[in-house]
Amino acid sequence: MPPPRKRKPSGFVSLLLLLAGVLLLCLMLPNLGNAARAATADGPRGTFTAVRLVCAGHAGHTSCEWSGTFRSTDGTVKQENVKLYGSGPNTFEAGQQAPAVDVGTTGRVYDPSGTHAWIFTVLLLLLGYTLLGIVAFRHLTPPPPPTTRPSPTTRPSLA
Repeated sequence: MPPPRKRKPSGFVSLLLLLAGVLLLCLMLPNLGNAARAATADGPRGTFTAVRLVCAGHAGHTSCEWSGTFRSTDGTVKQENVKLYGSGPNTFEAGQQAPAVDVGTTGRVYDPSGTHAWIFTVLLLLLGYTLLGIVAFRHLTPPPPPTTRPSPTTRPSLA
């Protein structure tokens, strides 16, 4: 059992926790459907054709993905300038093709075997709910009952 609270929770800390929780929920909830479809490779299957390697460097790290075109097997979906998630510098050469799935994420297609990117989305979503739960617990639980302390003028008897 946690020790009882001794003072009122800080309104500033609660505000920061509330804002962080709401921000995480606002960012992650709209992506939950696409993350689930990417994990299960649910969408039109087709072919990704590599056109060029796109690299971005930041904080001493360089990340590269292949950009190209996607055409669904039935020909109903054709997208230009999409990136194949998880493709790196040694994955393709320009003009090379690979199977891919369009799960509805703008500008990105996925390998037909699925992806584990959904884990990060779910973890951030759980963190957002946890932060909101902490704020609720801090402000909705009743304060502890006042404790009685012996008066400094009263001395215990030595009987």
